[in-house]
Amino acid sequence: MAFFLGRSDVGKSTRIQELVGQTTAGGGSVAVIDADLGQSTYGLPTTLNLVRFAVDAGRPTPGVIATFFVGAISPVGHLLQTLVGCRRLLDLALELGVRTILIDTTGLVEGTLAAEFKLQKIEVLHPTHVLALAHGNELAPILNACSQRQDMTVCRLPIAAAARERSLEERRANRQEKYRRYFAEALRHRFSLDSVAVWGRFPNLDRPDLQGLLVGLNDGHGLCRGVGRLHRVTRSEVEVWTPLQTVAAVKLLRFGSVAVEAQGKERIFSPREW
Repeated sequence: MAFFLGRSDVGKSTRIQELVGQTTAGGGSVAVIDADLGQSTYGLPTTLNLVRFAVDAGRPTPGVIATFFVGAISPVGHLLQTLVGCRRLLDLALELGVRTILIDTTGLVEGTLAAEFKLQKIEVLHPTHVLALAHGNELAPILNACSQRQDMTVCRLPIAAAARERSLEERRANRQEKYRRYFAEALRHRFSLDSVAVWGRFPNLDRPDLQGLLVGLNDGHGLCRGVGRLHRVTRSEVEVWTPLQTVAAVKLLRFGSVAVEAQGKERIFSPREW
């Protein structure tokens, strides 16, 4: 199991794709835990995704096995939910018997909070290898600690040649386009809070800006079947727009910290506002 570590735009996803291709071409099974909330490769922003690749000598084909809704584009303010989601997806990958598991992560690596969070994530997921892509000593606080562990190996990988730094505006535009495509043909569904429950915090109904708030539509196992945009919420009902054709499997609603307009523009709620 390999944990990829590095700030944004150093080519973590590129290196993962290279390993996926090498593993499947050799007849091995491989799964990727896509834990980059803000720039997810395989899922909607605000979600974590477990992806399995078919064994194929040609181009590996990904299949999303499970999704966990965090409801944020950064782990900051949502550290616990992110850790829990990563562990849930890892457990599912292990149950599938996948031999090679690759874990992609966010670019949150600088500062005391980032180092603590990454070390605790490594502790929870317990990878055999930490694969680092870094300029100089920018990951030193994390790598120095990991290098003292006897149960994992730390390796440095060269930064991908194709990697380029993207601006905040580019990242925001990428998310906006993913939101727009995801909700392009959304249907409106109503949930009675007598038949489904809220997992976690409930929004402040006095707020005038709740419309568009993302809602995880979770099944009875706590895994995300789809994501909704909030249309209306009362103490007894929740209405959302979602591309899901049927919501029969939805048992739990989880309110996020990002609101999205119909054309994909996002508004970020601070966790402290709840």
